[in-house]
Amino acid sequence: MDNLKITPAPDGVKIQLIGVGPEKAALLKTFNDCAAGSCGCSSDEYEKVASMAVESDDEGITVNVRTKDGETIDPSCITECLDEAGAAGQN
Repeated sequence: MDNLKITPAPDGVKIQLIGVGPEKAALLKTFNDCAAGSCGCSSDEYEKVASMAVESDDEGITVNVRTKDGETIDPSCITECLDEAGAAGQN
Protein backbone atom coordinates (compact mmCIF):
# COMPACT_ATOMS: atom_id res chain seq x y z
CA MET A 1 0.00 0.00 0.00
CA ASP A 2 1.83 3.06 -1.28
CA ASN A 3 0.02 5.62 0.85
CA LEU A 4 0.60 3.81 4.18
CA LYS A 5 3.64 4.58 6.32
CA ILE A 6 4.19 2.88 9.69
CA THR A 7 7.03 4.32 11.77
CA PRO A 8 8.22 3.00 15.13
CA ALA A 9 8.14 5.60 17.91
CA PRO A 10 9.78 5.47 21.36
CA ASP A 11 6.45 4.70 23.03
CA GLY A 12 4.57 2.96 20.21
CA VAL A 13 4.04 3.48 16.52
CA LYS A 14 2.97 6.26 14.15
CA ILE A 15 0.63 5.37 11.29
CA GLN A 16 0.33 7.79 8.37
CA LEU A 17 -2.03 7.48 5.43
CA ILE A 18 -1.50 10.12 2.76
CA GLY A 19 -3.86 10.88 -0.13
CA VAL A 20 -6.53 8.45 1.03
CA GLY A 21 -9.28 9.93 -1.16
CA PRO A 22 -12.81 8.53 -0.98
CA GLU A 23 -11.96 5.81 1.57
CA LYS A 24 -10.99 8.45 4.15
CA ALA A 25 -14.33 8.19 5.99
CA ALA A 26 -14.04 4.39 6.29
CA LEU A 27 -10.46 4.66 7.53
CA LEU A 28 -11.38 7.30 10.09
CA LYS A 29 -14.24 5.13 11.35
CA THR A 30 -11.92 2.12 11.66
CA PHE A 31 -9.29 4.06 13.61
CA ASN A 32 -11.79 5.94 15.78
CA ASP A 33 -13.59 2.69 16.64
CA CYS A 34 -10.26 1.18 17.74
CA ALA A 35 -9.36 4.29 19.72
CA ALA A 36 -12.74 4.03 21.50
CA GLY A 37 -12.03 0.41 22.45
CA SER A 38 -14.13 -1.26 19.79
CA CYS A 39 -11.44 -2.63 17.51
CA GLY A 40 -12.78 -5.11 14.98
CA CYS A 41 -9.42 -6.70 14.15
CA SER A 42 -8.90 -10.40 14.68
CA SER A 43 -5.36 -9.78 15.98
CA ASP A 44 -4.60 -9.66 19.69
CA GLU A 45 -2.15 -6.77 19.12
CA TYR A 46 -4.83 -4.37 20.35
CA GLU A 47 -4.26 -5.68 23.87
CA LYS A 48 -0.83 -3.99 23.75
CA VAL A 49 -2.32 -0.53 23.09
CA ALA A 50 -2.45 2.03 25.90
CA SER A 51 -3.98 4.82 23.79
CA MET A 52 -4.56 6.02 20.24
CA ALA A 53 -4.75 9.59 18.95
CA VAL A 54 -6.39 9.97 15.52
CA GLU A 55 -5.84 13.14 13.50
CA SER A 56 -7.15 14.04 10.06
CA ASP A 57 -6.35 16.86 7.66
CA ASP A 58 -6.58 17.59 3.94
CA GLU A 59 -3.55 15.41 3.19
CA GLY A 60 -4.60 12.29 5.08
CA ILE A 61 -4.78 10.59 8.46
CA THR A 62 -2.20 10.25 11.24
CA VAL A 63 -2.64 7.84 14.13
CA ASN A 64 -0.27 7.86 17.09
CA VAL A 65 -0.49 4.56 18.93
CA ARG A 66 1.01 4.48 22.41
CA THR A 67 1.74 0.99 23.67
CA LYS A 68 1.63 -0.32 27.21
CA ASP A 69 5.01 -0.40 28.98
CA GLY A 70 7.31 -3.07 27.55
CA GLU A 71 5.06 -3.83 24.57
CA THR A 72 5.63 -3.41 20.82
CA ILE A 73 3.15 -3.53 17.96
CA ASP A 74 3.81 -5.72 14.92
CA PRO A 75 3.40 -3.38 11.91
CA SER A 76 2.11 -6.24 9.74
CA CYS A 77 -0.87 -6.56 12.08
CA ILE A 78 -1.82 -2.94 11.36
CA THR A 79 -1.89 -3.66 7.63
CA GLU A 80 -3.89 -6.85 8.21
CA CYS A 81 -6.39 -4.94 10.36
CA LEU A 82 -6.89 -2.33 7.64
CA ASP A 83 -7.33 -5.11 5.08
CA GLU A 84 -9.97 -6.76 7.29
CA ALA A 85 -11.76 -3.43 7.54
CA GLY A 86 -11.74 -3.22 3.75
CA ALA A 87 -9.95 0.10 3.91
CA ALA A 88 -6.36 -0.63 2.93
CA GLY A 89 -4.95 -0.75 -0.54
CA GLN A 90 -7.81 1.07 -2.17
CA ASN A 91 -6.53 3.88 -4.36
